Amino acid sequence: MKARLLVVAGFVLTVVPFTFTQQVSTKPRTVEPPQMQKVVSQPDTWGNQAVADMLAFEPQIPRGPVDILHEYEQQMTLISQTFSAEMAGITQAVYRRQVTRDQAEYLMQQKYQIAMMQYEVLNALHDSLAFDVSRTHVAPQSQASEAETTIVVQPPVPMPLDPSAPRPN
Repeated sequence: MKARLLVVAGFVLTVVPFTFTQQVSTKPRTVEPPQMQKVVSQPDTWGNQAVADMLAFEPQIPRGPVDILHEYEQQMTLISQTFSAEMAGITQAVYRRQVTRDQAEYLMQQKYQIAMMQYEVLNALHDSLAFDVSRTHVAPQSQASEAETTIVVQPPVPMPLDPSAPRPN
């Protein structure tokens, strides 16, 4: 406890006087804007990068059921690849004698069970969505039916200026 107190006291005695001896600059600081010639002389790199960043934005388009099915398939593939990489890592740890054979068996069983649970969930979601998609009938839109629809707008009927004149029907 005394050693800690001595360290803190020594720190305070050396740092505090040092902070008070530092002089604060009283000069007004000026910040100069970038020179316009440099910005204008490099329009290809600076301007194009800004435009490229703005054009790189991709708005999110609502995904359809087929897109979600493909995503489920990609996730299932990713699970199997991750599992294979984990098994290889555990095997390498056994060869390097970082883990025992019993520990490796336990880790492999745990990784296998986790991967299977994830795969089963994704597979069930995939199968149920595929079943729903197969039952849903989407009628193709006919361009001819849209082209045959005609909307007629009648112009307004002018009112006669003479109140005694008969009105058109």
